Amino acid sequence: MNQNKKSEIDREKREFILFLAKTTGAVWLLRFFPVSSFISGMGCSTSSSRETKISYELFPQSVASGDVTQSSVVLWTRTAGDTSPIVLQVSESKDFSSIIFQDVLTPKSDDDFTLKKKIENLSSGKRYYYRFLKDNISSPVGTFKTIEKNPERIRFAFISCQDYSNGFYSAFYHLSQENIDFVVHLGDYIYETISSPTFQYAQLRQFELPSGRKTAYDLNDYRALYKIYRSDRYLQAVHERFPFYIIWDDHEFANDSAQTLSPDNGKDFYNSLYQPERRLYASRAWYEYMPADVYFDPKEQNPLKQIKIYRKFEFGTLMRLIMTDERLYRSEHPCGEGAFGQRYLATNCENINKTTMLGQEQFDWFLKELENSHKDGVIWKIHGNEVCISQMIFVKSDSGQISYLNLDQWDGYAGERQEIFKFIKEKQIKNYVAVTGDLHTFVAGELYDFDPKEKVGVEFTATSITSSNLGSLLRLPEKTLEEIENKLLELNRNLKFFNSHYHGYAICEVTRDEIIVEFWRVSSIEEPEVEKTEKILLKKFRVRRDTNTIEDLTP
Repeated sequence: MNQNKKSEIDREKREFILFLAKTTGAVWLLRFFPVSSFISGMGCSTSSSRETKISYELFPQSVASGDVTQSSVVLWTRTAGDTSPIVLQVSESKDFSSIIFQDVLTPKSDDDFTLKKKIENLSSGKRYYYRFLKDNISSPVGTFKTIEKNPERIRFAFISCQDYSNGFYSAFYHLSQENIDFVVHLGDYIYETISSPTFQYAQLRQFELPSGRKTAYDLNDYRALYKIYRSDRYLQAVHERFPFYIIWDDHEFANDSAQTLSPDNGKDFYNSLYQPERRLYASRAWYEYMPADVYFDPKEQNPLKQIKIYRKFEFGTLMRLIMTDERLYRSEHPCGEGAFGQRYLATNCENINKTTMLGQEQFDWFLKELENSHKDGVIWKIHGNEVCISQMIFVKSDSGQISYLNLDQWDGYAGERQEIFKFIKEKQIKNYVAVTGDLHTFVAGELYDFDPKEKVGVEFTATSITSSNLGSLLRLPEKTLEEIENKLLELNRNLKFFNSHYHGYAICEVTRDEIIVEFWRVSSIEEPEVEKTEKILLKKFRVRRDTNTIEDLTP
């Protein structure tokens, strides 16, 4: 046969296979075409990852996995504006000699060239590797392990608040080398502002938004923030190695937000504190860039119905991870939307007992998940929680008048908190553990139903990856900071530890008899060569099963 004619036939065959793959799915195609012949037609090798060239230019945000279960996972990448078909491969071997799944995906500008695919029918407790390919160009190789059917031990990190401009990601450098199963990200993955004078004074890594503004108000700006944050190689390394379970907090939309309310920025741009269009943009960008298996309707114009991110994950009878959304459905702040005296350092006001943090539908769901976990014999109920549940009184006068540190936390929604605690007591639910972000502070606290005083659970809060805390904001001597922190501990006997002058992450190890929580700090977020930094164990705590008591095990 004429060589040109043969090449033309081969080309038409490949195009036909590609058409079928895009319309019916490559998994179906594998019944009829061997893996090697299919991929060779795409110009991609399957024999070894060494035969492909890894390109961060084509895949500038690398890869990510998330919401892993016993049999499924969500895989993610983004191309640099390339709309050519991309092959996704999942393998049981690091060299991709045994491929168990592949599909052809096409990046679209409508999704900002992001690709997301849920892979199902995987084996439990098994390590997998994945990559995205175009011809002989490969994304970095990512890995994840599915959940065992009934594990005896789980070890995970929980993190939050990674202001890109405020420091270098030394915490991610050290976290990428930890021996953990997954990462729980509790929000503030991005910050909607850059160089805000109130808390972003450092500007160690400067950048500009497409609009030229200092605050994200439109879809392009929100997307740009995710692209910039995900360009960091140390954050990429953590995503490449570990699956994430992710929720948002406020800065994925706007500081101290409630539903569509943005109390601090956007009023001049939108002519209102209520900014539903901006909320739609922010939620869409989050959905596009997160490896999360959540409901999303791009055509929905009601921000509260567009997306639903609260969800749960099962780990046999060892633990259940219940992730809540504490921004999209919450009430406005109880004492007003001003800063000091209303949201922060505010005296008690009667609206504290009338607000909702979760909204009725999510509140009912959350209580049901707690009860179901109890009925199913699950030992540890781990609550992926955005803002601190622990009571934090900042001032208590001789007359008994109370001022709270921060009413953006659960202290501003105390009535609903009390209902949750009452439910836990009535249903005799044991081993409730909240893991929390937002405050940029390491906190350990025992959760009390204060009337009558009875412990119902414990809470551990991880400090920020880089975002400003009291130490970096006030720049006070360490001794002075410790005096402030100790005063807070005196006023709040429910708190066992409070440290707001370090950055880092937390590790939680769960067994049937106890949980161990370690607070790890990094030596610097201002050192650009993060490999030169150190990680230092700040605190180590234990909670024995059925006790709701925090023990200090720090060496």
